[in-house]
Amino acid sequence: MQNNAEEIKKLLGIDLGSLTNAVVQAVVRAEQTQSKEDALLIRDELHRLPDYLMTEVLNDVIIGLVKVDPNLCRWFILDVFLQDAEPEGRADVAERINLLLADLQSS
Repeated sequence: MQNNAEEIKKLLGIDLGSLTNAVVQAVVRAEQTQSKEDALLIRDELHRLPDYLMTEVLNDVIIGLVKVDPNLCRWFILDVFLQDAEPEGRADVAERINLLLADLQSS
């Protein structure tokens, strides 16, 4: 499946690094303007991606946002992106963010 995903990304001309950076910058701007509506639009656009691609982008966005501002990461991922998710799923992602933050701080 990974090879197929890579082939599809190449065919579509998707540059994950650029896409991830654009999403991180958009989330930062949404937070700076305190626009939850903009954050919800970002979430909705991410949901339009195929599942495998959305997962890859979200993983990279989490890493990017944790480096910029851990609280911003928690706000966008937990309060915006996962606002309708089950509490257990949100708790799992929150723990993952905490582990990532601890790992980055120890480096």
